[in-house]
Amino acid sequence: MSDDPSQIAVTDQLRAAGDHAERLLIASGRPAPVRTTPDRAAPWFRETRAVMLRAEEDGTLRHCGHLAAPQPTVVLAEAADRLVCWDCYTKAQALRGCHICGGPAGTRSLYGGVEAVIRGPAAVYSRVICRACAEPAGPRGTFGNGR
Repeated sequence: MSDDPSQIAVTDQLRAAGDHAERLLIASGRPAPVRTTPDRAAPWFRETRAVMLRAEEDGTLRHCGHLAAPQPTVVLAEAADRLVCWDCYTKAQALRGCHICGGPAGTRSLYGGVEAVIRGPAAVYSRVICRACAEPAGPRGTFGNGR
């Protein structure tokens, strides 16, 4: 970590945004996102994060128009080259497709599909799958019908 006060301030703001996203998840009736290190995280997270970091590095990372300052940010596994604000994430839930089969994930309610959520330092990473794809291995995820 840098000793530069401005870098420390930015890091603090990013962590605060991550904390805020976690509180929003819990307030919406969902359990807290999984916290883990990238090397221990599920493969979908590592792939999603790699796409996001590559897009950031090559200048192709897109942002929803509502992201103006450090705030809760979400990376959707199906569109990992775009950061979205909390409101856009919430509105997108009903329209998201299953990350496995591509069909409708059925996320209109907490119990319609299965969503895995992992918290990074500044963003929440989200992946949804439909109930049919979740059933062969049993319910899983960090909320929805998952455990």
